[in-house]
Amino acid sequence: MSSRSSGTEPRCWAGRATVLGGQVEAWRRAEEIREFCSAVRARADGGSPSAEELGWLRWAKAYAARIDPLGSALRMPSDPPANRRSLRDHLKGDLYAHPWPFDNHGRWKLPGEGSARR
Repeated sequence: MSSRSSGTEPRCWAGRATVLGGQVEAWRRAEEIREFCSAVRARADGGSPSAEELGWLRWAKAYAARIDPLGSALRMPSDPPANRRSLRDHLKGDLYAHPWPFDNHGRWKLPGEGSARR
């Protein structure tokens, strides 16, 4: 696998890195919660925790399972939407010679259509 950039990777990498960082943080948090639950059970010194503690531990374990990204299949995050800067960088062109093809509402606008009202 090459470590060279294809030119479009940095824009995608930033978004993907953010998602990955969030997944790692959620995974670590889930692991910390599970460790905490184990410590609470160990603290009981052979006895069992109170009914209130058991309810709290059940909830905490369920919460850890819910926030753990490894509890389900991981997917590649979608790429961020295109914007003027990313298109300019990708096309390496003059956006004034090739105007932005979307109107103010994000709808595709054909060249020469002007600002017709709908």
